[in-house]
Amino acid sequence: MGNVDNAININQSYPDGPTAEAKIDSSNVNSKLLGSNDLGTVELLGPFGNTDSDIKIAYSIGMHPVESKAHKALFDTVNSKSSSLNYCYYIYKINVTNYDTDDEGRMDGQLLAQEFVAPHIISNDYDLFVDVHSNKGMISGTYEETNFVFAVGQDEKSEAFVNKILDKMPELVYYFPSAQSSPPYITLPTEQAGIPTVNYETYCYEPINTTYDLMDKFVVVVDNLEF
Repeated sequence: MGNVDNAININQSYPDGPTAEAKIDSSNVNSKLLGSNDLGTVELLGPFGNTDSDIKIAYSIGMHPVESKAHKALFDTVNSKSSSLNYCYYIYKINVTNYDTDDEGRMDGQLLAQEFVAPHIISNDYDLFVDVHSNKGMISGTYEETNFVFAVGQDEKSEAFVNKILDKMPELVYYFPSAQSSPPYITLPTEQAGIPTVNYETYCYEPINTTYDLMDKFVVVVDNLEF
């Protein structure tokens, strides 16, 4: 399509490590409220990309509030590339009301995903669903890898997409964390419903420019997958 991507102004002032400070301004994109309760809200953003495409891909962001730098990088990247993408995209944006909790709002985000995101993704029968996260590595976590992809249900269709992504993006590795909190609430249900589901993890202690650079490459790789 040959269009020039809109430049992204990357905020350099975010703290190292986990933060909920990377706020997303979705006021200039199509947005639909999918649901709300005392825990927060869920918005459906989009469509982005080629709305005439038969291939529909979903991203989910915001489930774990302090992973906000990865979430904002995904939104900014898809939004800036919208006019040049091959496929059609929707972004599910989870907004947790209170993340000043012992678990940093993680469970609230997971419950919002369970009630509003997973059923909507399943009913819309996407060709691919990508759940975007960031992790603390070994600094204040237990993940031995920092930039990786995996398929939580390890089904054949999802694993095939994981392998295609790894073939095109040597910066990533395959890593299946031993401890995971969110799959029962969103990625396992979507995968069990037959929707290819990929988890993508960035590293919250890496420079923000690195997160954006990797996200740019990831979005391009996904947009050139064969279906």
